[in-house]
Amino acid sequence: MPPKTSNAPIVDLLFDSPLWGQSRLGCRALVPSLIALSWKNVPDKPKGIIPEVTVTLTDDAYIQELNRDHRTKDKPTNVLSFPNFEHMSEIPSGIGEVPIGDIIVAFETVKRESIEQGKPFKDHFSHMIVHGFLHLLGYDHISDPQAEEMESLEVKILKKLDIPNPYN
Repeated sequence: MPPKTSNAPIVDLLFDSPLWGQSRLGCRALVPSLIALSWKNVPDKPKGIIPEVTVTLTDDAYIQELNRDHRTKDKPTNVLSFPNFEHMSEIPSGIGEVPIGDIIVAFETVKRESIEQGKPFKDHFSHMIVHGFLHLLGYDHISDPQAEEMESLEVKILKKLDIPNPYN
């Protein structure tokens, strides 16, 4: 792999289900571009780092195992994030590449939700990647103020992609 010449995040993309390749979403280009756009729009981020993220595109069966084992919810979900830091303020500045965590996305759940919500699959998938990435930086939606902050940033990022507000 050639040396990194920009401050764009490093994305390790893993295909754990053939459904993603069959979807023709162009995930190899789409996912890194979504992570880069999200990083560019995060306020007050650590300076002098290049975040490294692993994104695993999987299926409902595997994400259900993870959801059961890590969240005690024995059902599939759309996206899970496993951050290496609890808050963005804990990420050290000025040290170059920093692994910040993993994002896992389940094909069947995201596809089903996009149909149920009347949204293009690509738009809903894009939202899940942005949402998962923000979780890696410590954004959350447990309390109303946290949810408001996270959702407004998601909406701002998605608007740059001409994706309508997913919370309307």
